[in-house]
Amino acid sequence: MQQRHGMTVPLPGHLHAQRDQLRKLADLGYTDIWSAEADGADAFTPLALASAWEPRLRLGTAIVPAYTRSPACMAQSVATLADAAPGRFAVGIGSSSNVIVERWNAVPFVEPYKKV
Repeated sequence: MQQRHGMTVPLPGHLHAQRDQLRKLADLGYTDIWSAEADGADAFTPLALASAWEPRLRLGTAIVPAYTRSPACMAQSVATLADAAPGRFAVGIGSSSNVIVERWNAVPFVEPYKKV
């Protein structure tokens, strides 16, 4: 099995200015980038940009909250990114936390394991 090395994105600074940073990561031997959804950018946009800018990187979400999107919207986002980066995208879906779900998104955080 190939050893993989990953980095969490987005990196510091504006998203539109991260193309060269992503290229440098790939040049340094990084194989994966992972995007979480807590504050700042959503989980999918940094990965969509990276899919076009740096085809050597594998992309993944770590973790997208199941509460903050409808099942249809989640499926649409996942399918779009999988189409943009064929064979290079992995999705992680989780319950998140009561802080992000209830306080930030005003959605009741009830039975998180059933939601996922």
